[in-house]
Amino acid sequence: MFPNNVLAVMELLGYLIRPLGVLVFGVAAGWLTMYVLKMENEGWQMRLAVFLGLPAAFVLLGHWVPGGGTLGMFGLGAGFAVLFWGLMANRKEESEEG
Repeated sequence: MFPNNVLAVMELLGYLIRPLGVLVFGVAAGWLTMYVLKMENEGWQMRLAVFLGLPAAFVLLGHWVPGGGTLGMFGLGAGFAVLFWGLMANRKEESEEG
């Protein structure tokens, strides 16, 4: 009886911690996407791989991971990173010009 309770508690902790880990992964994936897309001397192959890789990560998470919270947190993390680092780069260029 005791091991079943321990497994139930560990399963609950896994369901609670998984979205936070996926949020961090989403931020990292969004940052990597923006970093590679803003590189100047890279070929089109790398940009295409990153451009298609981010939506592929959404598809793979939606297909193989149970629960909508995981996919939602990945979307929030990746969306925040793309918007934040995409807009932050534009602000730095404007401040350097003016």
